[in-house]
Amino acid sequence: MATQGLNIDPPPRRTKHQDRPEPDTRAEETTETAGRSKQFDQLSATDKVQFNKRVTRNTADGYEMLSIKTRKKIPNLLAEGLELLENKYGKV
Repeated sequence: MATQGLNIDPPPRRTKHQDRPEPDTRAEETTETAGRSKQFDQLSATDKVQFNKRVTRNTADGYEMLSIKTRKKIPNLLAEGLELLENKYGKV
């Protein structure tokens, strides 16, 4: 039998950032960027960050169902929950 492939292209190659040149040697790096990794130098256009926390399957399913029922996105539900908790316990 002949094998059939999915004909998936390989992932695109990463492009180098053209807006700032890479330092030629480690001695040329400034003290500002010397201790940080280059991957963390990317600036986001918004003030959003990724929020990764492990929860039980029931909690995740509850948020999914609540999201569908209220037609709100899960990040908005989390923000609303934070507001309710801050009203109950005070801001941190």
